[in-house]
Amino acid sequence: MGIKAVKFYFRGVFLMISLAALLLSILLNKSCNTDPFEMLWLQYLAVFSPFLIILNISILIYWSYRKSLLLIIPLIALAVNHKHISAIFNIQFKSTPPSSNTITVGSYNVNYFSNSQYSNVPEIAKTMVDNGVDILAFQEFRPTDLYNLNEIKGEFYLTKHMSVYNEDKEVIGMALFSRYPIIRSTKINFEHTGNGAMWADILYKGDTIRVINNHLQTTGYYSSYRFGFKHLVKVMGENFLTRSVQAKTIRQLIDTTAYPVIVMGDFNDTPNSFVYNTIKGDDLIDTFSEKGSGTGGTFRRTMGLLRIDMIFHSPHFETIKFKVGSEKLSDHRPVIAVLGYKN
Repeated sequence: MGIKAVKFYFRGVFLMISLAALLLSILLNKSCNTDPFEMLWLQYLAVFSPFLIILNISILIYWSYRKSLLLIIPLIALAVNHKHISAIFNIQFKSTPPSSNTITVGSYNVNYFSNSQYSNVPEIAKTMVDNGVDILAFQEFRPTDLYNLNEIKGEFYLTKHMSVYNEDKEVIGMALFSRYPIIRSTKINFEHTGNGAMWADILYKGDTIRVINNHLQTTGYYSSYRFGFKHLVKVMGENFLTRSVQAKTIRQLIDTTAYPVIVMGDFNDTPNSFVYNTIKGDDLIDTFSEKGSGTGGTFRRTMGLLRIDMIFHSPHFETIKFKVGSEKLSDHRPVIAVLGYKN
């Protein structure tokens, strides 16, 4: 086989890859609005959507380097998903002036404070103090042998009001710490899983705002892949369905809430998923999409590309700042947003 034939062969292979990536991108665009109970396999695309986007960017670079008109293929693929790309990769060109009524909120899956051989509670508390966090949502919250509940509360002394749910060891612990008074709170335990959600009504400058803290069903990828591909697909599929039900429960809570609302937590799903779009709906604002920069990845595994920890808010607020913490104190990164209260 001559050199020209080899080049022609590899160009044909790359064309097939380009077309396949385009087809997957079109299907990916459907995943956000398709219930897993109707078309389960689309959600697998949603989970790995950052890698598909990177593939299309790589294909675009290749065809551009070749000065080929075939670069139109990856351009179409990227254009089809432009809204979803901005929810994963974002660039900020302007800043929002600070508001006189600001509130800083944060969400952190702390992995039971077990990311190191020593207790990382003081370091996590310092991170939140340094960022001026007023309301903090914890997932996978549980006291350790080194720090009991009162000692943890002592570290987060600036957010002196709290609502903690960690009594049942079969249920994954959650907590909300607040600088402002908590009027009432409730825990929602999801069926057939240790995951759940909680909400708290908080008195902020004479108004009541509702904060919803979520911890949805895990993807199951890291606990299942070592048992083989078939088992992995089965577990992930079951968890897609479980998260779908959980997302609808949260959406119902949002729809029946009369107060300004902040929704945050570990969604265990990406911005291209049915879960993300069900909870966000058309009435909530994603703080990363408003003021985030870079990839926004919050899960430290999988090359740090997966953004599965979110902060949303109703139009009663505006996003002034957003950041993903760089701290390596858990398998997740903290997400923090400064919000301006319009009321």
